[in-house]
Amino acid sequence: MCGNCSRNIDGVTVNPNMPLGHMDMDTWRRIIDNATGIEEIIFNGAYGDPLMNPNLIHALQYAKKLKCKVMIHTNGGIGKPNMYRMLAQELNEFPEGSMVTFSIDGLKDTNHLYRRHVVWDNLMENVKAFIKSGGLARWRMLVFKHNAHQVEECEKLAYDMDFEVFDINGGYTFTAMDSIVSEAVENFKATKKEQARTIKYDKKHLDNTDRLKDLMEEGFDKGCINCKWKRKQKIQISHTGEVFPCCYLLSDRYSKHADSPYGQECNSITWPNVNEYSLQEIVEGNTLSQPSENRFKICEVTCGEV
Repeated sequence: MCGNCSRNIDGVTVNPNMPLGHMDMDTWRRIIDNATGIEEIIFNGAYGDPLMNPNLIHALQYAKKLKCKVMIHTNGGIGKPNMYRMLAQELNEFPEGSMVTFSIDGLKDTNHLYRRHVVWDNLMENVKAFIKSGGLARWRMLVFKHNAHQVEECEKLAYDMDFEVFDINGGYTFTAMDSIVSEAVENFKATKKEQARTIKYDKKHLDNTDRLKDLMEEGFDKGCINCKWKRKQKIQISHTGEVFPCCYLLSDRYSKHADSPYGQECNSITWPNVNEYSLQEIVEGNTLSQPSENRFKICEVTCGEV
């Protein structure tokens, strides 16, 4: 269990507030049958890895009629190579650009420090099976202090293995931006800006804890909230069918801690469910705009601009 994942507490125990389960095919069919104008479906696994869902291949087959791109995020350590061969074959029937993003945070000696219990050799076999079967793959690396020195080596390995893309992600969401991490990110950005996905932040607040403390107490009172997901016309749907304006709010839906102000704000809203309303009704309603209009703390942290 990854240390920062919403489905567990400190990478040790399962979050007791989270309902266990997978999205069932009835819920999935309601989404697909009521979807119009969809350009891309992203399986981002806010509370788990999409490869854990036993219905994934069936879900992909059912979604083909939308003729939209598909992106799947996984740590790559789940399942056997044959699953990844099947996945590649299914994605090859979707529009160009459909791919799997493998979240690999370092090399054999470091990846498991955040991607808990992912066995490196199994991961590499799964990746090779996917790529050799014609699958389009991206390597996305979270940069931490313990793997910052491996960015260049990871990039080389990625392209040697025929990954289509190698990019990195760094920011306060995952780790304090200390000098080691910051230097690694900036060096990568110097020549590959478009491949360095970093969160914009006020450089006065490089330390994660202090920055969040300041935001919790004061917020961006003189700034504005520029919702990234609204700008990209994206929504997030949970495994239970609830619809959210973004993944950040879903991550707070089943907060690990009862006194979390993020969780309290999130659960002050009754989120619409695709099992009760059509997607069109939900998107055209006013519920999804309430968090940013009411300046929820998570909106200030992730999409606040100063």
